[in-house]
Amino acid sequence: MITSSALVLAALTMTGLYIKNQNEQSEDDGYSIDFTALENSTDDKFQEIARNEGISIEEEIDRIVNDDALDYMPVEVGSGDVEIPGLTDKVSNKQEQITDTKIVEETPMEEVVMQEPPVEEAPIEEDVTVEPAQEAPVLSFAEENGLVRPVAGEILMHYSMDGSVYFKTLDQYKYNPAVIFSAAEGTQVSACAQGKVIDIFTDAQIGQAVTLDLGNGYHATYGQLRDIGVTLDSYVEAGEIIGFVAGPTKYFSLEGSNLYFKLTKDEAAVNPEDLFR
Repeated sequence: MITSSALVLAALTMTGLYIKNQNEQSEDDGYSIDFTALENSTDDKFQEIARNEGISIEEEIDRIVNDDALDYMPVEVGSGDVEIPGLTDKVSNKQEQITDTKIVEETPMEEVVMQEPPVEEAPIEEDVTVEPAQEAPVLSFAEENGLVRPVAGEILMHYSMDGSVYFKTLDQYKYNPAVIFSAAEGTQVSACAQGKVIDIFTDAQIGQAVTLDLGNGYHATYGQLRDIGVTLDSYVEAGEIIGFVAGPTKYFSLEGSNLYFKLTKDEAAVNPEDLFR
């Protein structure tokens, strides 16, 4: 116990001497501290301790400085050997935080394993049979092949381009580039040959009409139709239904319901009567 006290006193003495050598008095906010009394008191304590120990003052100081008189090992706060409630816990926790931080900071980025999102597998597509597109038929009409009659009715007005014929409703004679069949309303109208629908239109004289391309420059035009069942750019076979006979337009009101049928070769009218089979 005496030795410990001597150590404390020696430390205080050394501190006081150092401050005294630097500045005899230290001022702080208008106050001054005088270490003279502390130094004298320390010398008295050393003399008292030396007398009790039976040694000189110089030997006692030397023994204290060389740690021969220490009966304990100095420890550091927070080292784990000494626990001070409220202090060592904070120091220990702070050291752990610093250690954890260093571990995280020193971990190389290439060692960090990034979890990649799962790869979704593409659904297995079922085999779908795709039918090959049908090739467009080659249209090649020839007069020797003949024509299918578009309706079964009698001819009401014959083809006539070398002489005029009488039109009752118009009450006049004029050339007729088509054959006009007498047919009741609703009669089926058939394709005269294989062909492609190239026009669907409405005309003041012949009403709703359809034109087929038969190939080799031949075209067939049907007039006075209703309920047309073909579409533009579609293909038809000979005898296929393309529509039905409609009521007559005002230009044929006295002739009655009929089918207007016209055949051309390179846009020139051709007599179809000789080609009907």
